[in-house]
Parts: sequence; structure tokens; C-alpha cells
Amino acid sequence: MRTFITRLTRKTGIIVVKLQGLKELVISTQAKKDLAFALKTLVQTTALDKITIDALATKAQVNRNTFYYHFGDIYDLLRWTLEQYIISQVQDHLTAKNWAAKYAIALNYILANKALCLEALHSHQRDLLETFLFELGAQMVQSVVVTIDDDVTPLLAQDLVDFYGSAIASQIIKWLLTDCDTPKDISVSRATAILDGTIEFIINKNKHTSN
Repeated sequence: MRTFITRLTRKTGIIVVKLQGLKELVISTQAKKDLAFALKTLVQTTALDKITIDALATKAQVNRNTFYYHFGDIYDLLRWTLEQYIISQVQDHLTAKNWAAKYAIALNYILANKALCLEALHSHQRDLLETFLFELGAQMVQSVVVTIDDDVTPLLAQDLVDFYGSAIASQIIKWLLTDCDTPKDISVSRATAILDGTIEFIINKNKHTSN
């Protein structure tokens, strides 16, 4: 009986620890989201490079220590925000068949948070947004390449990802710099023209040349 109680106590203790850990994770995630929302709000009136940690913490109703517990600086928060709300949604079940729909999701977020993206583009760390957009484009191109031919040579695959990933990133940057005046659907259609058919043609041509 004593052995049973001991085992039950240990199991109960493990459950309590796990529940506490889950609670802390939920609180931590919410704090990050609150800070991200505060950042998106503040860039409506203040240049990204001019936003202070104190202003962010006050807006998010957290203390400075909470901010620094999660992020190194404002640009670290910006990177997390973009990855959380764009990359994670694009990565989810991304394939050659749905990449255009995923791209539309990304453009929807950029359009809804135009001030944030423009401030990132005009900030001292412009390369952060450029790198992020390239990563976004590269993931979509990679999904197309692998779906067309999962035996494509690593060198050709990398060349395709680099070239067309950069093309998509450049398209988004140009879209931002023109105040997103081109309808989103047209931007998606232009990207579709770049990827659909063209990459498949290059892969097939490379196969024919190799043979």
C-alpha cells in the first residue's frame, strides 16, 4: 500500500510539474504576442528605430525584464513577429499545389501590417526584412522544386531556390515601396508566372542535357 501511495505521489508530482510548465509556456507566449501587438501599434506613429523598450513594455503592460527575458532588442522582436505570423503559416503543409494560396496569406499579413513592414524596410536593419522575405520566397520555391522532382541535383535545386527566392523577395519589396498599390491578386499572379511551368521547364531541360 505504501509503495502504491509513493508511486501515486510521484505521478501526481510529475503531472503538477507538467501543468506548471504548460501554464508558464502559455503566459510566455502571450507576453510575446502582447509585445508584438504593441510593436505593430507603435510603428503607426513612431519610426521603428526610435521606439524604446520602455515604450514597448508600457504599451504591452509588461516590465522591461519580461521583454529582455524573451528578446535581445526590438529587431529580435520584429524577427519573431514575422516568423510567428507569416513563416509559420506558410510552412504549414506547404506544397507546389498550394504555394500560391500560402503566398496570398503572406501578402495579406504584409498588407494588414504595412506600417510595420515599411518601417522595417526603412530601418537601420533593413537587411533583416530582406533576409526574411528571401527565406519566405525560398521556402515556396523549394516546395515547388521538390514536388516536381525530388531527385533534382542539390546544385540545381540551390540555384533555383536562390534565383527565384530572390525574385519573389524583390517583388514584395517593390510592392511595399509603391505603397502596395498593385492589387494583391495581381502580385500573386505575377509570382505564379515566375514559378509555375518555368521551374519545371528548367528541371526537365537539365535532365535532358545531362542524359
